[in-house]
Amino acid sequence: MNKTLLVIATLAMLTLFSSAYYSAPADSRIGYRAPSLVLGNSNGLSPLQQHRGENILLTFWDSSDAQSRLDNMHYDRLARQSGDAYVHVSVNLDRSVSVFNSIVAIDNLNRSAQFSTSVDVQDNIIKSWRLDEGYHSFLLDTNGNIVAIDPDERTLAQVK
Repeated sequence: MNKTLLVIATLAMLTLFSSAYYSAPADSRIGYRAPSLVLGNSNGLSPLQQHRGENILLTFWDSSDAQSRLDNMHYDRLARQSGDAYVHVSVNLDRSVSVFNSIVAIDNLNRSAQFSTSVDVQDNIIKSWRLDEGYHSFLLDTNGNIVAIDPDERTLAQVK
């Protein structure tokens, strides 16, 4: 009887301690916590970690994908007008940093919002953010949860 109680108590304690460390699963769908974002070429925090606790508009793009480049330009302009409602974080998936730098200059983008990735992490980003069928933008709330995908101007105007 004592062994049974000891086993039950031990299992209860293990369950309690393991549930304390459980967090919601990460997924690139609305309502889920955003996946991590490791760029592979920075020595500090990732852009998402730098802006923890803020609303973030995260845009993925590539200069060879015309629509994603246009979307990035559009979101960059909107973010400049948004005040402090949200932070724009733009992640470029070009294989060439020099191409990325040229496009940032040509498109007159806010340089502090633009990030490039190293080639060795791009496949992981594409997989974890489900970008294999096209690039998207994600609106993240202050808790890091995805609240919109490819948000329109009206949705962004409602962010506070």
